[in-house]
Amino acid sequence: MNEHEKKQPRRGRPTRSTAQIEASRDKIIQAARDLFAVEGYAGVSMRKIAAKADCTPSMLYTLFPNKKQLLHFIWESIFTDLLAELEACDVQIESSKKLQALCLCWIDFWLARPSDYRAIFLIEDTPQSVDEHYFVDSSLVLPKLDIFTRVISDAQQRGELIACDPKDIQNVLFCTIQGYLINVISIPEYDWGDVERLKQLTIQTVIRGFQPVK
Repeated sequence: MNEHEKKQPRRGRPTRSTAQIEASRDKIIQAARDLFAVEGYAGVSMRKIAAKADCTPSMLYTLFPNKKQLLHFIWESIFTDLLAELEACDVQIESSKKLQALCLCWIDFWLARPSDYRAIFLIEDTPQSVDEHYFVDSSLVLPKLDIFTRVISDAQQRGELIACDPKDIQNVLFCTIQGYLINVISIPEYDWGDVERLKQLTIQTVIRGFQPVK
């Protein structure tokens, strides 16, 4: 072998830049969100996600080892966006109106992103092995939603809400909010009337139920 042959670079696929990898990740995430929202979790395969994202299955598996990790990554990203809006609302709204404002902020977030709502709340989170965890147990952002219990506790100290476990009030609010959203988003053909007025009445009514009798 002569000296020229020794110096020839080895051929192969060029190394992808960080920007290219991030671009591929973004395309994969968006493709998965779209597919999960329309076809559900069970109806979507990793190969189908790769095809929609215009990437190879090997690239997909390099970034996300399995479908459940990809799903949880999407959920974490969406809830991070939601938390940012709730925190902004918390800062901007006066104390006496804060709890109602947070509930309405939560509703408006999902009404503006119905596909994301379907991709989260219409897909059952079922661990497939002992190594997998529920999203609620592994998420880093969900614990920060205790913003509601803090606001509830503050309202109780001001005498605006009855004395009980703030977590109980939070869970009733979450159930009420979810009831509104699941109906308005997933059954749009039903005549809900003025959905904005319905939203306001729903939140006002449930909060009023926790206010002291005067």
